[in-house]
Amino acid sequence: MAEVQREGMYLVLPVPFRVVNGEYFVEAQAANGLDRWADHFERLVVAAPVIPEEMVARLSGFVWRSLSTLEHRTRVMVQALPWAYSPGTFLREMRRVRQMMAASIAGAEHLQFAIGGLVGDWAAVAALEARKQKRKYAIHTDRVEHELIRKTAKGASLMRRLRVMVEAPLMERYHRWVIEGCSLGLWHGDDCYRAYAPWCDESHLVHDVHTKANDLIGAVELVQKLEDLEREGALRVVYAGRLDPMKAPLEWVSAIGAARDGGVELEAVWYGEGAMLDDARRESVRVGLERVIRFGGFVADRAAMLEHLRGAHALVFTHVTPESPRILIEALVSGTPILGYANAYAKNLLAGKGGGELVEVHDTGGLGALIAEMARDRTRLRRLTLEAAANGRRFTDEAVFAERSKLVKRFA
Repeated sequence: MAEVQREGMYLVLPVPFRVVNGEYFVEAQAANGLDRWADHFERLVVAAPVIPEEMVARLSGFVWRSLSTLEHRTRVMVQALPWAYSPGTFLREMRRVRQMMAASIAGAEHLQFAIGGLVGDWAAVAALEARKQKRKYAIHTDRVEHELIRKTAKGASLMRRLRVMVEAPLMERYHRWVIEGCSLGLWHGDDCYRAYAPWCDESHLVHDVHTKANDLIGAVELVQKLEDLEREGALRVVYAGRLDPMKAPLEWVSAIGAARDGGVELEAVWYGEGAMLDDARRESVRVGLERVIRFGGFVADRAAMLEHLRGAHALVFTHVTPESPRILIEALVSGTPILGYANAYAKNLLAGKGGGELVEVHDTGGLGALIAEMARDRTRLRRLTLEAAANGRRFTDEAVFAERSKLVKRFA
C-alpha cells in the first residue's frame, strides 16, 4: 500500500467561524494567528465551530475579519464544525465530525489542538482520533478551564454550582488524559504551565502575542511619556477587557476607591463590555467614584486601543482566575507598567525584567495603596515605565509564532 503523503498542519480551534452569505469570518486576532502559522506551514487546515448568527450579538469584544483578507488565504483551508455545546447535539454530531477529522489527521504532517472545555470541545475529540491513529500531536491552551469554571461558579445559582461540581472533575480528568497523550504542550502563561506541564513530558511556556514590531512604543513617545510623568496632575490608569467575573470588575472599582481614599487624584477608564458592566457602574456611583471612573465601551480599533494604553500611566488589573490575558503584554509593549493581582502569569511576565508591581489576589486595599504610592512617587513610576518598555520589546507576533512553529515541527 502506498504511503500517505502528508503535508502542512491540521489546527483545531475553539474560536468560532462566522459565515455570512457563504463568506467565512473569524475574530481579528485569531485571523492574524492564522497568517503567522501560515508563514511556517505550506498548508494549513483550520477546523472551528460555526457560530449561529443569532448568537453573534451575545459576543462582546469581537471584531470579525474575513478570511478572504488573509495574507496567505490560498494556503489556509477551512473545515467548518457544528456548534455543539449541548450534550444532545454533541453526541449526535460526534460520529460525523470524527470521521471528517480522521481524514484530516491522516493527511496532515503536523497536528495541533486547542482544548478548552467538555461538551462541544472538538479539539479534544481530534486528540482522541489522533491517539487512535497513533499520531503525535500538540495541545495548546490559554487558561485552566476546570479551575476557571469552579471560581466563576461561586455566587452563581444552585443549579449552576451543582453542574460545575459534576463538570469540573470530569473536565480535569478528560484533559489530563488528552494531555498525557500529546507529544508537545504549549501553555500560554505560567498559570497554564504550572497546571498542565506535569502531565506532558515536552511542555513549553508560550505567550499569546499579536503585537507587531511597529506596535512597540517608540523612543520619542517613551521620552514624552517620561516627561509627562514629571508633571503634577492626575494619575491616569486604564484597563481593557470584558466586564465578567474572571476580571473581577467590582474589585477593580474597590481598588480605585482605596487609592482615591489615599488622597491622590486619579482618572480611571475601563474599556470593554460584558455582563457586569451595569453592576460596575452602579458600584462606582455607590462609592462616589462617578467622577473618577469612566467606562469607555469596547474599542474595536486595535491601533486606537494601543494609543489609549500608551497614554496611560499604569494598567490596573484584578484577574482572579488562572488565565493569560493579552492585555498585560499589550501594556508592556506600550511602555505602561502593570499593577494588579499576583497570579502566576503576571509574575512570570515581570520576573527578572520588571515593569510592574503586584499584590495578593483579592487584596483590593493593597492594590489601592500601591496605586496611591505610584501617584506620589513619580521617580518609581518612571523606573517601572522604562522597565515595561524594555520588557515589552520581546513580544512580537512574528518572533513568537516562529518559535512555536519550530516546536510543532520538531515534536508534533
